[in-house]
Amino acid sequence: MDRYTKIILTGILLVLISIAAKDVDLFPIAEAQQGWGIENDMNGSMQALPESYGLAYICRSNQMPVGGPYGDHGYLSVSFYDGAQCMGSQIGVAHMFSAGATHSFSDDRYLLSANQMHFYADATARAADTGQRVAFYSCDGNNSPCLRNIQFRGDPSDIQETDENGNTD
Repeated sequence: MDRYTKIILTGILLVLISIAAKDVDLFPIAEAQQGWGIENDMNGSMQALPESYGLAYICRSNQMPVGGPYGDHGYLSVSFYDGAQCMGSQIGVAHMFSAGATHSFSDDRYLLSANQMHFYADATARAADTGQRVAFYSCDGNNSPCLRNIQFRGDPSDIQETDENGNTD
């Protein structure tokens, strides 16, 4: 077999693999990799945020690359604590959804693009690693499991108490 034929056959093989991968349901694969089911996190069994805005530390964040009702680019689950590095008590868990989400927890006004999802996934992971205090804002009122925004600041002591409209005390 000459070099040209090998290149053509390799290209055809890659196309066939990519077509086959589109039909694979990645949902069970993502669950297996994380070691827990998505519904365990989304069914309300975890404590939702008690307030519409507040200051907290991020204990962990998980970007779930599943589609369907969770959005075209999946969703981001963020767990908040009152102490850095998962110390203290859990404040609650909330989620950021990507464009196309139809889940009952999502809010059409605050759906994120793929780039925004990646930014928040990186920034929340960094905040969890460094023990950075953040300000969170839920989508709509108390006990909302939907996040509309997280504010990251340089030094945790720089964060001022703000209300849901961004006004400082």
